[in-house]
Amino acid sequence: MCKVSVIMPCFNDGEYIKESIDSVLNQTYEEVELIIINDGSTDELTNNILNNLSHPKIKVFKTSNIGPSAARNFGISKSTGSYILPVDADDLIHSLYIEECVKQLKQNDNVGIVYCYAELFGEQTGRWDLPEYSFEKMLLDNIIFVTSMFRKKDWEIIGGFNENLVHGMEDYDFWLSILELERKVVQLKEVYFYYRIKKISRTTKFSDDPRIVKETYKTLYLNHSEFYQRYSNEYAMVLRDALIEQIYINKKLTDLGPILNKVKRMGKVKRFIKKILIR
Repeated sequence: MCKVSVIMPCFNDGEYIKESIDSVLNQTYEEVELIIINDGSTDELTNNILNNLSHPKIKVFKTSNIGPSAARNFGISKSTGSYILPVDADDLIHSLYIEECVKQLKQNDNVGIVYCYAELFGEQTGRWDLPEYSFEKMLLDNIIFVTSMFRKKDWEIIGGFNENLVHGMEDYDFWLSILELERKVVQLKEVYFYYRIKKISRTTKFSDDPRIVKETYKTLYLNHSEFYQRYSNEYAMVLRDALIEQIYINKKLTDLGPILNKVKRMGKVKRFIKKILIR
């Protein structure tokens, strides 16, 4: 049986990490090790939990706040599994997830990434509205979350997660590197991953700054420029489709503008009348 190494970086996530650990230990697939990287946590609760963890399947290492990418790379370097599954310390996985991922990797040696459908919980709930996987969509944007299984040997070939993408998107960069190896992607048609939404996270900070977003995507393109040139026709087509969709959306919003303004004014009138009636 092939061993799976679950890699869990943790920075001040003591409030959630016990749930995350339980979701890993409760897997139907037995040959699992959990490697937790305490990445310079300053929270007393987090450090107490990690300092007192004792389980035959768990190893805890400490680093000096090197960031998620470097922490994942460090954890993978300490792993003994053939397959790798990153799981953040505030997220959860279904008990069948590892077993189902392993099946796909064993069936086809050219499968490089296995992931699934996902649900949101925390500040938002419901299905994570990600599109169905396609190679063309991956050329345009990341549609695969980091909690996806891949082969350790591919990580070694690539050289690990890019540690210079300090604002995020290192998972997208890594997936593009796996696609450059001509590996296939399998998307399981079940919800096996649960992504916690917080009020403030690295993702929300990234999305709020268009300058950082532009710079990051530029870096991603330059990191994989030969790959994008190889598939320039596919990339051009998907960019064209995205542009047309955006033009259509903008036109709809422009057409709705007067209606929305009218509704807004009506709302103000209703509040004014309500105030008078209350008096």
